[in-house]
Amino acid sequence: MNASRYLRLCAIAAAMLPCAHGYGLLEGFQLAKQHDPQYQAASAEHEAGEANRALGKAMLLPTVSASFSRSKINGSDAAPDFFGDTSTAPLHYMSQDAVLQLRQPIINMQRWATYRQGQAKAEYSQAIFAKKEHELALRYLSSYLGTLLSRKNIELGEAKQHALEAARTQAQQQFDQGDGTITDIYDAEAKLSIAEAELIEAHNQLALSERTLVAMTGSPAQALAEPEADIGQYLGADGAAAEWLNKAVAASPDILAAQKNVDVAEQELKKARAGNYPTLELIASKDRSSASSVSTINQKITQNAIGIELSIPLFNGGYNSAQIVQTGALYKQAQADLDNAHTQVALEVSKQFYGVSTGARKVAALKKAVAASEETVKATKLGLGAGVKTLSDVLNSEEQLYQARRDLLLAQYNQLVSWIALRAYSGVLSNADLVLLDRRFSSR
Repeated sequence: MNASRYLRLCAIAAAMLPCAHGYGLLEGFQLAKQHDPQYQAASAEHEAGEANRALGKAMLLPTVSASFSRSKINGSDAAPDFFGDTSTAPLHYMSQDAVLQLRQPIINMQRWATYRQGQAKAEYSQAIFAKKEHELALRYLSSYLGTLLSRKNIELGEAKQHALEAARTQAQQQFDQGDGTITDIYDAEAKLSIAEAELIEAHNQLALSERTLVAMTGSPAQALAEPEADIGQYLGADGAAAEWLNKAVAASPDILAAQKNVDVAEQELKKARAGNYPTLELIASKDRSSASSVSTINQKITQNAIGIELSIPLFNGGYNSAQIVQTGALYKQAQADLDNAHTQVALEVSKQFYGVSTGARKVAALKKAVAASEETVKATKLGLGAGVKTLSDVLNSEEQLYQARRDLLLAQYNQLVSWIALRAYSGVLSNADLVLLDRRFSSR
């Protein structure tokens, strides 16, 4: 299958996709929050994590239990009589027992640690969910901009292909007129083949980007809002690198999650140590029984009891000691993970900060490069007509121009991603940031 036929099939396949209205950046993000499987899983995980609050609190509250038993007794009662002889009497009666009991912990360090751990687990879940929300924003924006970038690359690739086809035709004409060389034709054909291969790759990349975006939003939009040409000037870093690092220490969901994981591990260690401590409980019960034993046949007994129960652990095979060693090691691991989280967040914040702060200068430099390359192409074509430049010079200048345009597009989109990523890793990304960004996007 040749390249032109492949591209026609790509166009036909794209036309057969389900029609859908276009959407803007913010609208698509709302769709992603409703349809993205990873985000839905994170939402369910967060809901489950919040239940740890109630689970921990329940360990400090009283427990009430009720039991009821009813049995049919059949047997015999053998007992010596007055003369020393054994007499046997049959037994046929119903026995039943109903108990209502309340137990309230008074002193139980394990249960208290479990309560504290439940709160820490819930807060850990909140931090993880905030992290997943920021990750969704990054994944969505990268996919959204990746789709736009792929479409732009296709437009550039097609323009480049047309320019090279014209150059190939010109080379053939010059060769036929005796003014050109066969090398110019081969050079033009080689660059044209490379351009066709790049265009095929661009179509493949577009299909992948669109599929990723559809999987996140559930809506195969055919018309996406695009960033305004001057959007970069509105996306400053707003402060020094140290300020963003301080924001990250205070609000980064990665650091908060690691800190809460340390709290969870600390309470687990306290639970293990509390296994060696005595416990004290208040117990109140009400017991109603009827014929509960042979000696109480035809009797109904009601007992009300209230008191305290002291339990002192003595020895359980060394289980507590081993558990203390294990949980102590896990606590140290959690502390090391927290240190690592600080390091990784600082690296990411610094990386994204410089991506934003230098992005505007890089875009400005590439705009100059594109403008200069355009003038170079014009001058080279004039030089070719004057006989001071070769067709290869023209082809090289065209190649340089389209490469500069691709680099400019990539730099502009990377600046947008860095702007969002800086806020996400710092923990300050909000819906207002997405609204601000969305205002600088417009439909074609």
